[in-house]
This record gives sequence, C-alpha cells and structure tokens, in this order.
Amino acid sequence: MYSRVIMPVDGSDFSWRALGPASALADQCSADLEILQVVTLPDDIGPAQDLLRETLAAKAADSMISSLGSATITVIVMGETVAAAVAGHVESVPGAITVMSSVGRGRSAAMIGSIAEELLGALFGPVMVVGPDSRIDQTDFRGEMIVPVDGSEASESVLGLAGAIGIALTARVWVVTVTESPAPQGTDVSESAYVANLAQRLSEQSHREVSYEVLHGKHPDRAVVEQAAALNASLILASTHGRTGLARIRAGSVAMSIVRHAPCPVILNRPPHLQ
Repeated sequence: MYSRVIMPVDGSDFSWRALGPASALADQCSADLEILQVVTLPDDIGPAQDLLRETLAAKAADSMISSLGSATITVIVMGETVAAAVAGHVESVPGAITVMSSVGRGRSAAMIGSIAEELLGALFGPVMVVGPDSRIDQTDFRGEMIVPVDGSEASESVLGLAGAIGIALTARVWVVTVTESPAPQGTDVSESAYVANLAQRLSEQSHREVSYEVLHGKHPDRAVVEQAAALNASLILASTHGRTGLARIRAGSVAMSIVRHAPCPVILNRPPHLQ
C-alpha cells in the first residue's frame, strides 16, 4: 500500500517517539523507512546527517529492530516553514506516508511535536500521528482499527482508505459514531442503522468483515479514545474535518484531542474536497 514511510525528526527525543510505529508500519507494508530532518542552512546538512546516523544506530541497538539498519537518512534545507519543507519532500516521493510524533495541541513542545496541524494542512495524503499517550513499542498493526464518522460526507470520506488499510495491514475495521445520550429502550436498531449501513457497504467493497458501534457521551473524543482502549485498538483513522454531529472532527478540535489522549497511533486524513 505504501512504498515509503517518512518520519520527520528535529533532534529532540520527543520526535523520535514515532520510531517504533514508523518502523513497524514500514515492515508490515514492506516499505522503505526514511528519517527526515529539516535544517536552516546548507552548512547544517553534514553535521545533521552525522548526528542522525549516530542516533539511529543507538536506537537500533537499544530496540533490537533490525530494519533500522537499512533506513534512509535525508536532510533538507527549510524554505518558508518546516511543515512546507516536509510536505514538499513527502509529495515528491510516490506512495509515501508520514509518521510523526505530536503533542496534539499548540506549540508547546519541540518543533516536530507542534507542527502536525500545519503539516495536515499542507499534505495531500494521510499522516500517522503518535501522540503523547500512544504506545511507542508498536510492532504489529494487525488488530482493531476504529473509524469515527458523524453523518457528514467529510467524515465518511476516510472509509475507502480504512478499507484499503484494513486489507494491507490485516486490521479489523470498526465504524463508530457518537451520540450524546443512549437511545430510549427499543430503539437500538434505528440508532445503529447509520453505522450498520456504512459497515455493510465497506464490507462488501473490501470483502472483509467490518464491525460497527454506537458510542455515547457528551465528549466524542473521549468516547473514541475509551473505545480504542477497550478494544486494545492498534489504530484510529479519522477525517480532519466533520460537522457538529461529532463535535467538528477537524485539526485543532476533536481530531487533535483524540491524538492527545489515544492509546495508539492516529491516522488523520483531509477529505478530498479540501485537498
């Protein structure tokens, strides 16, 4: 599905937190792993490359991940912004996906940790974000993948991607939606009809079993995170724009709140009409 996994780093330990999930994704997709750093000046390229090689060798020794030895190291010079430089490089590589660490909120961490929203606005493809509460010893993405929808075309636009990722990673897709309060007794069928229909359609398209669930709570981000924890999910996949039905799933709102608290990596994707 992906031919290269690109992980941006900035020299901080926080940015390297994504290494486990990035290398696992590369292994499972039989893709190349590339470590990318953006520097300010051309003279910084050489020293940055040397430091990346040293850091990668140390990480490989500590983690015993053999595939790290074949990872590619790339250092590029920043243009207008770090996010623009990263996006430009990623888009120059066919079949690439970005995997990065993020705090899931404003600019209160190291450079890479705080540009996730900028990068989402600059990239045309999905970004796997490893939040501060996410497992970083991820070695296998087979398992449960949660896809929250809210009744909007924007949120549902990720279903095709979810089906493809489910096939590529042999992950079981769960289509979920969130309502504020439980439905009155005897109306469970009508309450779940929306996600049941989406799950059935995706199952027919992907030729794989797709599950569904209606979650309840005033805070959609918490409901999704709690479901991920309950299922021991390996991934959450969400659109970065939705509507008030899921409290505006968009970068800087529910989507980044999910990133901030999720126990697993979160793949965020912009709807096609916003690309």
